[in-house]
Amino acid sequence: MKISNVPAKDAVEFIKKEPIAMIAIGSVEYHGAQAPLGTDYIIPDYIVKELSKRDDILALPPIPYGNCQSIKDFPGTINIGTENLIRVLNSITESLLKHGVKKFIFVNGHGGNIAALDQVGLDTYEKGGIVATIDWWNLAKLLSPDYDGGHGDIQETSVAMAVDESSVNLSYCEPLIINDLSEEIKNKYISLLTYKNGTVKIVRDFKSVVPHGWIGPYDPKNSTKELGERILKDVIQYIGDFVEDFKKVQR
Repeated sequence: MKISNVPAKDAVEFIKKEPIAMIAIGSVEYHGAQAPLGTDYIIPDYIVKELSKRDDILALPPIPYGNCQSIKDFPGTINIGTENLIRVLNSITESLLKHGVKKFIFVNGHGGNIAALDQVGLDTYEKGGIVATIDWWNLAKLLSPDYDGGHGDIQETSVAMAVDESSVNLSYCEPLIINDLSEEIKNKYISLLTYKNGTVKIVRDFKSVVPHGWIGPYDPKNSTKELGERILKDVIQYIGDFVEDFKKVQR
């Protein structure tokens, strides 16, 4: 059930059944010239909408903004920071805990939100609730090696196409440019760098590392709606299976 799309009386009666509250959380930020700025929230929002058809899920409106401190220099990016995101999410969970909802699933679409979601998860647990956070893009990689991806590359772009094909224009794709820290210390990802046989973390702003705003193992110009549909199907199936066992957890 979508909490915002039914008569209030129906929502109140549904809440009495102690459903699992599910919320999509993302960001508005740059994902390469070809992908929508809302990539990080339109994808988890689609996932939550599909799962809201179940009779044990209370789907909340999405949170489209997140912590985008490192990528804020790209035009169109909106950054609310970690502390603001924590405050908003804690307010949401506290409101629902008051009315008997104890279990929450955060479907996250943005890596910059992870620290905030971890903190809210702990805060909620200490108040008597429990939060499961699912980073859909990391989950997808574990479900199949064909679903591997980075930021704004073939994985996210394909899934964005599956959600709304008109939001992507592959003719805008730009080549991958990575400004490594040095000849010896190279970027594997934005803040994960390789040195000899190991890795180190060095945080720089996104634009300094990848001026075209995307990074990953596979070029977004090869993105397809069909790949995105397969990823969504498997991710939604996995989360649905998880819900069945999460319901059995005592809290």
